[in-house]
Order: sequence, then structure tokens, then C-alpha cells
Amino acid sequence: MSPKKEQKLSELASNYLNLRSETRTVQPLTSKSYANDLNQFLQPLEAEAIIFQKGRWIAKSASTAKISYGNSTELVPLLLELVRKAQVKWCNLSPASRNRKIACLKSFFKWLLAEGLIDQDLSAQLISPKVPGRVPHFLSLDEALALLKTLSKHNDRHSRRDRLLVLLLYGAGLRVSEAANLKWSNVDLSDRSLVILGKGGKERKIAMVPVLANALSQTPKQGEYVFGEKPLNTRAAYEIIRQSGVKAGLLKPLHPHALRHSFATHMLSGGTDLRVLQELLGHASLAATERYLHLTIDGLARTMESSHPFGEKKLAE
Repeated sequence: MSPKKEQKLSELASNYLNLRSETRTVQPLTSKSYANDLNQFLQPLEAEAIIFQKGRWIAKSASTAKISYGNSTELVPLLLELVRKAQVKWCNLSPASRNRKIACLKSFFKWLLAEGLIDQDLSAQLISPKVPGRVPHFLSLDEALALLKTLSKHNDRHSRRDRLLVLLLYGAGLRVSEAANLKWSNVDLSDRSLVILGKGGKERKIAMVPVLANALSQTPKQGEYVFGEKPLNTRAAYEIIRQSGVKAGLLKPLHPHALRHSFATHMLSGGTDLRVLQELLGHASLAATERYLHLTIDGLARTMESSHPFGEKKLAE
């Protein structure tokens, strides 16, 4: 970072966010969330009134009296005070939301340290809550088939769009952002494959099931993206999936993640290797894929009957 005579804290925060977007491939929603988290964190400081000048942090206005400090001070005590206030404010949020906000602050603090703007690594002061493991919501095979059957009853433009979105999520296991941003240049109908740019800029190639390949082949190209001239809005995608679940008479509200979870669950139930599933889902670590290792009681019973020495099938032999 080139030295300047005077830099506002708000400008430094903006520089950090811009640099993060330029040097790392991140999802647009993640970048937006980090910007909101950082702005919320810095708001009590009245960042416009805090400047970095001649190697020192200086308060230019007395209106920041909510946090007690003099006219000239290092920023570290201020940030630590804000950390304490933020953690109290965030205590009622879900562990996943708190983890995201804390990850944002840790990254920002590390950047301030690397730029020589603070002299301590404040990221060690932040502790992320443990997110309790839970079985993801997923559809049964019958529910998935009923959903596709319902969406196949009509052949108008919107129905074809809705069915294609469901097929990308359930038939290929894509994240909703990956499906919404899918370009025709990444679709190869000749060998029935998709090239997906996932989290962290990681690219993966996915083989399409015939029903998905057929749906794409019948979709008119009306722009750079599969869903038109621009990416499908993710909010619109959520609503499409929710309404599709209602039309199919599903008991639980349907969301895009549930379709991706259903893809993973049904692939594992069908005998897919965990490492292969990790590649299909685009997970950076195997631990993220292992949460799909949940089986129904019926599935466990069938496994016990066929594999255990005391199972009825074994005893009958």
C-alpha cells in the first residue's frame, strides 16, 4: 500500500474489501456479506473521523465519545473495545452467522497488521463458536421424482426454466450461485459435461445425466448465460424452488440447498465413493462431504440384514 499523508479508516476498510475481491475469487454474496459485516463493526467508530496520519491513529472529531479515548491514540484499544461490543451484539445470532462475521474481522485485522497499520495480531482475540452438526434437509427419492413429474406437466417458458433449475441443483448437485451463473460456454452437450467455477476459483468438470443434458439441449440460447442475457437472480432462484415445492405438495418448504443435499444423499445411497462425491460437490475438504453420511433406519436395517453374520439372509444360507 503506497503511503499517504492522511488515510481515513473508512477508506482503508474499502481498500481491504476491494483488494480481497481482486485477489481472491469469491462469491458475490460472500463479498456483500463481508462488506456489511465490516461496516456494522466500524459504525460506532464513526470511521470518517478516524485517520491514519504520520504513523499514528488520530481522532479528528469529539463526536466519537461512545468509545472513550483521547485525541491521539493507537487504534488497537479501540478495535478491541469494538470486538467486545460486537460479540455481545452478535450473541443471539446463529453460530454460522457469528463465524462469518468473526472470519471477516480476523481477515481485516491480519490485513491491517500486514500493512503496518497496527502492531498486534488481533485475530487471536476472536474465538469462533462451534457450529453444531446437523443432518441436512433432503428429499426422499419419491419426493424428488414427484417434484420433477409436477414440473414436467407444463411446457411453457417459465415451467421449462423452473425444471432446468431443479435439474441443475438436484441432477448435478450445483450450488444455487453456480447454477444461476452458468454460461453456455461452460456447457458441452457433445460429451454431456459442465465446467463449473466454484468457491475459491476452483474449477470442476461434471458429467450430466441424460435428463439434464436433454433439458439444456432444448433450452434456447438467449444470451451469454443459460438463464438469459445475465445471471439468474439468486433471490428469484430461491423463490422458484420454493414455489416448485409447493406445487409438488411437499410437506417441508423447499430451498436450493435441499436439492443439493438430496443429490449428495442419493449419490451416496447409490454407492458413490466419498472422494468422488467430494469432487462432484466441489468441496475443498472431505470433512464438508462427510456430513452426508447419514442413512435412514430402513437403510441401516437393510445393510445389517445383508452384511451382518446374524442377519436373516446370512443365517438362511
